[in-house]
Parts: sequence; structure tokens; C-alpha cells
Amino acid sequence: MKPDPTQSPAVQAVQQLGNALLDLVARAWQRLQACTAVAQELAKDPFTSALKSQAATAELLIILLHACDRIAAAAFQVALPAHAAQLLRNSFMAALVGTIIPTFARSACAPEDAEELADTQADLLHLYNTRATQYGFFSLSTANTAGGHEPLLTLAGIRLAEALECADNPEVITHGIETVAHSLAALREELPLKDTLGQLLASRQ
Repeated sequence: MKPDPTQSPAVQAVQQLGNALLDLVARAWQRLQACTAVAQELAKDPFTSALKSQAATAELLIILLHACDRIAAAAFQVALPAHAAQLLRNSFMAALVGTIIPTFARSACAPEDAEELADTQADLLHLYNTRATQYGFFSLSTANTAGGHEPLLTLAGIRLAEALECADNPEVITHGIETVAHSLAALREELPLKDTLGQLLASRQ
């Protein structure tokens, strides 16, 4: 997914952010696999390990896209009137999801199978919309509460365990929570999210 030099700087910035997000997802998956319990779940059945891997990385991608959406919405609301902020948020997420989902789906499908690619993209978009509704009820925070982890992190950890078909494995859930928390921190601190949002706001001036 290379930025097109003929496109505006704001559009190129979104594409570069998309590339960085996909790289972060790959790193998060490597981190998750470092957990012995996760490795054992993948090794149980070699015939399903690839599907479990794809399902878990999809969950990681979706939580990061959701975080981008939440952070963008907050930033645009501060800088713009409500209607303009909503329009810019919708435009940003449509562009980001519209570039990342096809790229992610292509990595999971045989290149010659157009029907499988279309179905996979549709499934990912449906899952993204479903998770956005579920995650939207909780605060976007990586801090621990007095009673444990933030509900958003806990839910994301459970979804990762479900993707790996070990929903009742507490070690996998805990490591999933830690992986998501680490990835969300990296999203804020290492990826060009703030710069991208700044360019989008500047393009509206």
C-alpha cells in the first residue's frame, strides 16, 4: 500500500498511517504468540492454526482502528463545530478502513480467488462495525482500575481468546490484554496518528 504522489498530503498521510497500523498489528501478533499458552493453542491443530492466526490478527487490527476512530473524534470535536467534526471523522475513517481492510484481506486470501477476497473484506467490515458498537460503551484507556484492567482492554482480551478458540483460558486473556494495552500505547506514542489528524484539520482551514 504505497502512497500515491499525485494525491494530496492529507490523503498520503492517511495511507502512511495505514501502513504503520498494519506493521503495528504484525508486531502485536508476534508479541501475542510469544505467550506459551497462545503458542500451545496454535499447535493443538496445525490445520486450524492459520485460521486462528488470521482471526486474532483481525481482532488486533479492529481494536486499533477503533482507537483511531475514538482519538480522531475527540480531536476533531475540539477543533471544529460538531457537524464539521463528524463529517471529517467519517471521511478519515472511511479512507483509513478503505485502504487497510482490502490490504489486510489480500494477505489472508489466495490472490486468484476474487470471490474469497470480496467475502473476506465483507466479513471484516461487518466484524469492525460489530466491535465498534461493543467497544464504544467503554472508555479508551490503558490504565488499570482498582479492580483490575479497564473494561475495554478486558473485552479485547476476551475477543482475542475467542479468536484463538480458547475463550476460557485466563493466561491467553491476560496476555491478550497486555498486548492490546501495549499496542494502544504504541499507536499514541510511535505512529503518526497525531500528525495525520493535524494534516486533515489543516486541509479544512
